[in-house]
Amino acid sequence: MTQLPLREALPVEETWDLSLLFKDSQTYRESISETQELILSFEERFKGHLNDVETIINSLEDYEMISRRQAYISAYGSLGYETDKLNREYEENRAKLEGFAEYSSAHLVFYISELSGQPVEILEAVMTHPNGEPFKYFLQDIIDKQPYLLSPEAEAVLSRLSATLQHPYIQYLTTKFQDLTFDSFEANGKTYQNSFVTFEGDFEAHLDANIRRESWKSFHEGLAHYQHTAAENYINHVKTEKRLASLRGFDSVIDYLLMNQKVSREAYNRQIDVIMAEFAPVMRRYAKLLKEEQQLDSIGLCDIKMPFTTIEPEKISISASRELMENIFGIFGEEYLSVVQRSFDERWIDFPMNQTKSTGGFCLSVYDGPSYTLLNWTGLLSEVLVLAHELGHAGHFNLSNKRQLSITPEASLYFIEAPSTANEVIACQYLLNQPIDDAQKRVLISEFISRTYFHNMVTHLLEADFQRKVYQAVDNGELLNATVLNQFFHETLSQFWGEAVEITPGAELTWMRQPHYFMGLYPYTYSAGLTVGTQIGQRIAKGEQAAIDSWLTVLKAGGTLSPLELAAKAGVSMENANALRSAILYVDGLLDQIEALKA
Repeated sequence: MTQLPLREALPVEETWDLSLLFKDSQTYRESISETQELILSFEERFKGHLNDVETIINSLEDYEMISRRQAYISAYGSLGYETDKLNREYEENRAKLEGFAEYSSAHLVFYISELSGQPVEILEAVMTHPNGEPFKYFLQDIIDKQPYLLSPEAEAVLSRLSATLQHPYIQYLTTKFQDLTFDSFEANGKTYQNSFVTFEGDFEAHLDANIRRESWKSFHEGLAHYQHTAAENYINHVKTEKRLASLRGFDSVIDYLLMNQKVSREAYNRQIDVIMAEFAPVMRRYAKLLKEEQQLDSIGLCDIKMPFTTIEPEKISISASRELMENIFGIFGEEYLSVVQRSFDERWIDFPMNQTKSTGGFCLSVYDGPSYTLLNWTGLLSEVLVLAHELGHAGHFNLSNKRQLSITPEASLYFIEAPSTANEVIACQYLLNQPIDDAQKRVLISEFISRTYFHNMVTHLLEADFQRKVYQAVDNGELLNATVLNQFFHETLSQFWGEAVEITPGAELTWMRQPHYFMGLYPYTYSAGLTVGTQIGQRIAKGEQAAIDSWLTVLKAGGTLSPLELAAKAGVSMENANALRSAILYVDGLLDQIEALKA
């Protein structure tokens, strides 16, 4: 029986070092108490007194300092739990963080409300003052949101309920990692233990059809046992979002969620509709080629993530991956390269899989601190693309944080995946330019499609299409339950894959696998980011210095520009579907290369 190790059995040098934030949990909890005192003092000093330029500037300086401390506390309190949900100390730290977040919200909620209530002339005077100019983007964001703010009393109530409003996400994680279990399965005379991490990190893409299909059956039978609880939790979340949207004067929850992204409804719909209509045929072609390559009688969704070729996938060590990352991203210069080097030297990266560790990967950058990267490393060469992706987030936020205040708005979600997906394009083009034979090139190109483009422009885009159906149903007051959610996802899968891929039973439960649904309109932004990343990544991979220079300027800008302005500054127009169609043609061209390289 195969089983993931417990956290304490892992090599420490392959895990991340949270002591870069606080020496230990006791120091973390002491920082919470100290920061709460600072917050209370801040409230006593400034509540009811934000009516002149000098006072507002003083308050902004203190507010920014508190924000920096909050970033350290938030990261330490959450990241331990992400890697080991059996650890009592990590669970207690997360609980302390929830209490701290509620306390902070309750005592700081007055601030935005009172600033928003000031005449625009006073805020503009602060923005033009030499000591207030650094805060202009923060203040402009407040001015932009003035029409949607409620009364100070109402905002205070909502703030005190913030932990409760975020609880569905915590409930999702609890169900996923602590309650959900999957039966072991047998394949080829051997017994395997199934879990979220092993299924998504290994079994789902296994070359052996018996392992792949038996694990699929075990996994989705496990999901089915909890579908009604998961549906009730998710539906409660979207209905809450709808109520908040209505309170702030929005007719549609979609428009409410797009407000923070600074993206139009037209741009949102275009990203989903064009991919569903025009990228779907390209991926159906990929499915057909996969079926032929693997000599399958039929291909279902239980097979779609299997390796394209039967060649044994190459492995790479962590040390070799470091050397590769340094060689690839040295093109960006010393500052960016130092982020890559520090990620390894200072143990910002958590590599190995273990029981109850969160699935997938992410990067959490702490302002003026580390960029912590979570991976589930199996050593496959293809995972270099995942590492490159997360280092793209690290590079972006480190460059931005050095030049922007902690309270300056971050880049829009619409743009946030562009730096990471651009890195995948750059990494793949780098590897293709190495002296490798045609067979290896085929493997690499197919991995590039199945990892980068499948993940960002299929997996997450299908989630986005499903999510849009859910929000439209909420806007229309329609009935939602597990059966309806399953139906929505099945319809999305059928529309995208057509007759090319069988919808394997259980695939309709895919909505249960992603936490992104609790993060607003996040899923569609992956394809938007990859659209930008494909364009700029190709130019950088060719060594175009103008593209490198403009991209570094964009990475440093943070949220000082809108997402479409950031893209335009990098030389990519997102005002229409041309860039998206260019990315689709790029993938179609990759399929041409796969066919041309066939022996």
